[in-house]
Amino acid sequence: YSHFNPSAARSFPASNLLGWNGTATVYFRPVWGIEASVRGLYGNIDAPPNQYGITNPRMSEYLWLFGPTFRVFRRETYAAGFHTLIGAAYGSFDKDFPQGVSPNQIGVYNNKLAFGAAAGAFGEYYLSPKLAVRVIADWQPTHYGYTWQNEFAGSVGIVYKIGSLHK
Repeated sequence: YSHFNPSAARSFPASNLLGWNGTATVYFRPVWGIEASVRGLYGNIDAPPNQYGITNPRMSEYLWLFGPTFRVFRRETYAAGFHTLIGAAYGSFDKDFPQGVSPNQIGVYNNKLAFGAAAGAFGEYYLSPKLAVRVIADWQPTHYGYTWQNEFAGSVGIVYKIGSLHK
């Protein structure tokens, strides 16, 4: 999940995007490691009335992020921590636009590879020594169109652990 505003204009409401998040973490010690995250988010833009008749175009955003992660609490059945990730985001905003019309003609960001990041917390509940459920809540800033977007992002998923530092 991500809450994203596809335009710097106040006439555009933020969009709720749904998608997926794949993460791999290598722990060098039980409390810290390096994390890589790939995210794909999809939704629709609620465009105000415009001369092109574009009302609800589809959009997508992909993020490739990398950085340190820390487990602050480690117990027998749960763990919690935080991460700070930086990388890139690619926004595709013109999926349902007529030929020859670019997103910026109605006030939406053009398709762009931009700066992306995520900083937030996670919690894990262990179902077994190798399996857990993870909840992540992130502030996910991106930088499209010379402005910053302050997104909230969150995910819930299954963790499969490989190796001996499982707690």
